[in-house]
Amino acid sequence: MQKAVTDLAPPDLIIRRARVIDPAQEIDRIADIAVREGKIAGIGDYSTAESVESVDASGCVASPGWIDLHAHVFTGGSASGIHPDEDAGVAAGVTTVVDAGSAGFDTWPAFRETIQEVATTRVLAFLNVSTRPTSGPRHGEWSNFAQGRTIPLAEQEAAAGYCLGIKVLASQTHCGNLGITPVKLARQAARLSGAGLMVHIGNAPPVIEEVLELLEAGDIVTHCWHGKYGGLLGRDKKPLPATREAVARGVKFDLGHGSASFAFETARHALDAGLPLHAISTDLHRGCLNGPVYDMATTMAKCLHLGFTLPEVIRLSTWSPAQLIRREETLGALATGREADITVFRLVDGEFDFTDSERRTERANQHLEVRYTIRAGRIVKTPSQNA
Repeated sequence: MQKAVTDLAPPDLIIRRARVIDPAQEIDRIADIAVREGKIAGIGDYSTAESVESVDASGCVASPGWIDLHAHVFTGGSASGIHPDEDAGVAAGVTTVVDAGSAGFDTWPAFRETIQEVATTRVLAFLNVSTRPTSGPRHGEWSNFAQGRTIPLAEQEAAAGYCLGIKVLASQTHCGNLGITPVKLARQAARLSGAGLMVHIGNAPPVIEEVLELLEAGDIVTHCWHGKYGGLLGRDKKPLPATREAVARGVKFDLGHGSASFAFETARHALDAGLPLHAISTDLHRGCLNGPVYDMATTMAKCLHLGFTLPEVIRLSTWSPAQLIRREETLGALATGREADITVFRLVDGEFDFTDSERRTERANQHLEVRYTIRAGRIVKTPSQNA
């Protein structure tokens, strides 16, 4: 057990008597968390220690700050964009938001300047393979692509710490008559920039087998539990051979709830078949902020309802997404010396109606209520700010 260090200055903040769950360190016990100069100073017994600020977390859970791997927070630059702090981020217990392709080459400078560089929430992002927003299919015209600009920008912004990789939307709605070509271009851009790849799956074309065969270890499929025809499962509700092969190659799978991309039925069939889930995310945007998604806590609670344990839900919202975006050395854990991003919440018992993207409602018996958000050692959300 990590103990208080008495020869240093008192901690700036102590979170007291919480159930600390940190899957990265295999911690699940009642303890205090000390924070000094914006960093985790230790986890242990600080009951006799003084601090500048103190949070009584009795009856609460303290976890690494939540990471939402898929949201859309380009406020002012995208019609669907929501506020990175007030809607998707620290106000909702999320300390790191990943914007999934709201900006392409043409709009990336504005996105970085007005969102990433000023938000309290840490905002990372996938760069859209198409250069600009359009009124029709995002990837539907050849003029929407400029690999000679997209690839060097992704490489440059990844080196600067802002860009995680390339995002493509592999569905008829977004690819138009170009079929599988945008996915091929996105893979090319990811490989040549040395960055990651996130692929949205939805209505065909392109068909799911074409999409999956292009993906390799570490590539991320988002909306893995959507309820549309042509997903990861076949007519018999069993995984397609292409799905099994992608799993075996190390392709990763993200929930990405959104307004049209999460179905309880699909989730249960996938889980019964042993398919992995590597991240819980919201795909939060203007069209689902007021339902059926609402926030990260509700999405996590839906996974509890599906049978995940609380430590599993926390792992899929912290440590696992940190690994997927190659930030496991800095994010997703409460290790001593790391930036102090912490979410303090209550597990609330009762009756709660949860609705999926197919408008199916189920009654659950637990929900998550965010109490405090600590970002870089500073309390940025308190219970008084709860709606």
